[in-house]
Amino acid sequence: MHIPAPIEVYQAMHRAVLEVVDEEGDVEGLVLHLAYPTEAGFDLTEVWDSKDALDTFNRDVFPKAMARAGLSLDGPPPTPFEFTPTAVMTPRAFAFDAAT
Repeated sequence: MHIPAPIEVYQAMHRAVLEVVDEEGDVEGLVLHLAYPTEAGFDLTEVWDSKDALDTFNRDVFPKAMARAGLSLDGPPPTPFEFTPTAVMTPRAFAFDAAT
């Protein structure tokens, strides 16, 4: 997804998602989450085990995180580009502090 908002919006949203997940339990089905700043805002790429897992996250976790971060769900949502990956390789974990 291409989101026309500053990377600070993503960082606030990401922190809030982590808090909600920490309180309510793990996110089932998330394989990969990648976000990075762009000239127009930020891009977000995720790979999920299934559409149902993503739909559950979007229903049960995302709205709580947005409210916690003080971000509005008003307005048109970003248009996702859905695809079925041919392969996803994760040979080792990569951690990055989203606050920096």
